[in-house]
Amino acid sequence: MADFDPPWATDGERRAPISDEVQGGFGCGDADLALFNWMFWAIWSEIGEVLTFNGITPSNSDMTQLRQAIQAQIDAATGGGDPSSYLTLLQASSRLPIFPEAQTTEGHLSVVTPATGQVRVPAGKAFLHRGISPYTTAQTDLATDASKTYHLRWNKTDGFTLKDLASGTYNPGALAETESAFDSTFDDVLFARVITNSSNVPTITNLVNKSRLDVTEVVAGTNVQLSGANGSLFAVQKTLNWARKPGMLSYSIALMGNNDAGPDVDHGFFGPSVTYPTLGPPGPYYDRYQIASRVMWDFATSLSVNFAASA
Repeated sequence: MADFDPPWATDGERRAPISDEVQGGFGCGDADLALFNWMFWAIWSEIGEVLTFNGITPSNSDMTQLRQAIQAQIDAATGGGDPSSYLTLLQASSRLPIFPEAQTTEGHLSVVTPATGQVRVPAGKAFLHRGISPYTTAQTDLATDASKTYHLRWNKTDGFTLKDLASGTYNPGALAETESAFDSTFDDVLFARVITNSSNVPTITNLVNKSRLDVTEVVAGTNVQLSGANGSLFAVQKTLNWARKPGMLSYSIALMGNNDAGPDVDHGFFGPSVTYPTLGPPGPYYDRYQIASRVMWDFATSLSVNFAASA
C-alpha cells in the first residue's frame, strides 16, 4: 500500500472534519486540501502504527503488510500455530467442562422472599459460567403459587426461572425432588429450592454452586438409643445444601467411647431412620442436601464420624 513513513502530509496543511462533515461527508464545491490531507494522514498514521508495533518495516512493494501485522498480533497473543487450533471465547463457553461457580463468600446467590408469593434474586451477585463467562445478577422477582415445590434455575437463554416439580414438562418422570437428575449441569444451574405452604409463604434453600464441591468434617453422634448397651445407636447428620449430589462419599469412625460392658463389638452404618434391632438398609443416605446415618456400635456411650464428600 505504502511505506507510511512519514505519514501522508506530515508537514502539509491539515484540519480534522467538523461534526457536519462527519455526518454528511464531503460537501459540494471546491475540494478542501487541508481536509483531504488530514484524512489520508489519519489513515496512514493508524496503519503505520499497526505495522511498526508488530515489527514490520513498511514497504511500497508489499500490499499484504496489514494482514501480516494482524496475524503477528494474533500469534503473539496465542503462541502462534494453526489458527484452526485456537479456542475462541464463544467456543470455550460451550466446551469447557467446568461447573458454574457463584463468586460469593457463601457460594450461593442469597435468594430471598421479599413478600408472600414472591422469590427474589438480589442484584449484584456474580457467578461464572463454564469457568470463563462472568455474569452479575440484576434484581429479579418471580411469582409463586401456594403448596408448591420449585427449583430456581438459570441458563443463558431463559435467565432465571422457577420450575414447578409437579410440571409434566419439567418433571415428566415424576421424580423425587432430591433426584440427581435435577442437579446443576455445566449450562443449566440449580440455584435454590423453593417450597411454599398453603398460604403461599416461600421457604428457600440456597444451594452452593462451585466448580468443585468438597467437605471433610468430624460429626458427633446425637439422639442416642440404648447408650452403653448392646445395639447402641447414634444419629449422625451433615448438612450440605449443594447444587449437586456428591459423586464421592467416604465415612469412618473418628472417635468412640465404650463402657466395656461386654465382648460384643457388632457395629455398622445404616439408613437414618432405623431402630434397633431392625437395622437395614446399610450405609448412610445422602443427596445434595445432607448426609445422614444411624451408626450402631455395641456398648458405645459416645461416637463421632468422619465424613468426606466431593462433587
